[in-house]
Amino acid sequence: MLEQSTQILYEFHKELNSSIEGPRELLSKGLSTIARHLKLDQIFYFQWEPKSSVLSLQLVWRGDYCMELEEEIYVPDNSPLLSVLTMGGIHISQNLNYPAMYVPLKWPQPDSFAPGGKKRSMRYGVLRMERLKKSWSFSTREKELARGLADELAHNIMQSELDLMHGRQVRRLTALTDLTAVFASSMRSDDNMKFILQGIQKYFGFDRVRLYLVNSRDQKLKGELSTDIQGHVRSLSHEEIPLLPGTHRFADIVLGSESTIVDKYRDSVLYLPLTVQGKRVGLLVVDNLISQQPIERDDVLSLSSFAGQIALAIDNAMLFEEVQELSQYDELTGLPLRRFFNQRFAEEMYRAERFGQPMAFIWIDIDKFKDVNDTYGHQMGDKVLKEVSRVIMSNLRKIDFPGRYGGDEIQIMLPQAHAADARAIARRLDEEVKEIKIPVQFSSEPEVRVTISQGIATFPGDSASADDLLKKADEALYLVKSRGGGGFALYGEIEENNAQNS
Repeated sequence: MLEQSTQILYEFHKELNSSIEGPRELLSKGLSTIARHLKLDQIFYFQWEPKSSVLSLQLVWRGDYCMELEEEIYVPDNSPLLSVLTMGGIHISQNLNYPAMYVPLKWPQPDSFAPGGKKRSMRYGVLRMERLKKSWSFSTREKELARGLADELAHNIMQSELDLMHGRQVRRLTALTDLTAVFASSMRSDDNMKFILQGIQKYFGFDRVRLYLVNSRDQKLKGELSTDIQGHVRSLSHEEIPLLPGTHRFADIVLGSESTIVDKYRDSVLYLPLTVQGKRVGLLVVDNLISQQPIERDDVLSLSSFAGQIALAIDNAMLFEEVQELSQYDELTGLPLRRFFNQRFAEEMYRAERFGQPMAFIWIDIDKFKDVNDTYGHQMGDKVLKEVSRVIMSNLRKIDFPGRYGGDEIQIMLPQAHAADARAIARRLDEEVKEIKIPVQFSSEPEVRVTISQGIATFPGDSASADDLLKKADEALYLVKSRGGGGFALYGEIEENNAQNS
């Protein structure tokens, strides 16, 4: 009999050490094998929680297949089963009309090995083995075999969990190495924020990753991007949270009034404040709200340790965007600079030519601007430029694009605009600029009044190319200036008048 039991345990060991992926498959294989060797009708696997004294059903083998079921059994203090669970041994239930044998198993948690190999915390399980015929009780040999099989199963569960943990650690190290490369290259990419979020989501497998950035000027926490497990990236620009204590939990976390970054009530949400040398940069929020999978402690530690690099990468990306913006926009007027304007103009002209769309162009010159500088100084000239630019920006459509050509000259391209559209905009600009009044101190004149001259040309009506469009608009502007300024002219109407007068 002893040799037979030893042979069964050896075969069981070989079967459990075959190619099996994860604790779930291992349990399924183990339950079915134990049932076969002990001739069981069904076998149940419970997790045992000593603190709450509750058995939680996980798996059932019955009729040649395993299935997941949920059931909780409270074990009272006076139950003989409780002493077996805490002290070890085997318990035969007397509460059923057929034999049921409880066999506890225990193993150390895979992350609970202290230095020196000392085991700190244990995990517990229980096998309930049943034979549905009342007369078919368990023999002493079968009890001993059941004990040996349970011990072997517990040992293999521990090894499987260790393998999983080691695999996660390898993947995590690979993830962090790859993310480091993402962070290092993010400043040079137009899609830097998206790359960072997609990298975090890909390597950690969260359901969703969201990024909020601090706007110090407006004192707001503004939504940036969200990415999910399917790879979809969405803008969060519609989300704005005032950075004031008590207005929103996100604001409290960023401001530091909440010390924890893990949700107190749900272990599937993680909040990660992002700071660089004490400077608040933003907030990273990751969650598993759909899958309801808890965020593992190692993932929390890994992301927390990388928070500084994430924050630095984002801060660098934001700084890079600011530098780019400064190189594209005039600091005084806020208008795009000539190089940036020319780039956009070339793109819009290509689109207009390819798809046969109209385009209008307005060339603007501030009248007697040199006299303003000579009479009142360059600070007054700057005020005039700012006010004229403000009027222009407030009267254009979203698709229109102005630019500072140089000095007191401003250009405006009007995509998908006909001559009548350009005329209406020019008239509105002319009227509103004339309303500008800039007070002057210590002068015989109490205020400076401003007018502008505007030359308009259209594509394809007046010209067939970008260069010709600029040339025609400049000619129309020259005509207005030659008449004393303070108005606008369309090149097409000039040509028509010249034809009528000749």
